Amino acid sequence: MGDVLAALAIGLIGGFAGGLLGIGGGAIYVPAMVILLEEDQQMAQGASLAAIIATGVVAGFTHWRRGNVDVPSVVWVAPAAVVAGFGAAFLADRLDDEVLRRIFGGVVVYFAVSMIVSALRGPRASAAEGGS
Repeated sequence: MGDVLAALAIGLIGGFAGGLLGIGGGAIYVPAMVILLEEDQQMAQGASLAAIIATGVVAGFTHWRRGNVDVPSVVWVAPAAVVAGFGAAFLADRLDDEVLRRIFGGVVVYFAVSMIVSALRGPRASAAEGGS
């Protein structure tokens, strides 16, 4: 029962973060499943991606309805993401669990630090000038 409650909490927190921040929830799902549910890295990443399908469809549709989706960008980004996702999933399945965990952790830390530094620098010039 504890794993079920933990999984529900992971889903709620990851889904909320995905919808609010546009991160898809993977930055929440994967570490939480590895640490709290003791899943191996490949299993956590696969489960995370499956959960992100539902999160992405609902949150993406909601943002689209509110005019927050640049459809031409999606037309170019989505096919490339599908091809890259297929290749990366193939590679991830062949990597050792510990190597994959270190790569994942490094990427999460890199982007976290980048976002913190960007936030500390203040708004971008175009946003400060009222542009988009």
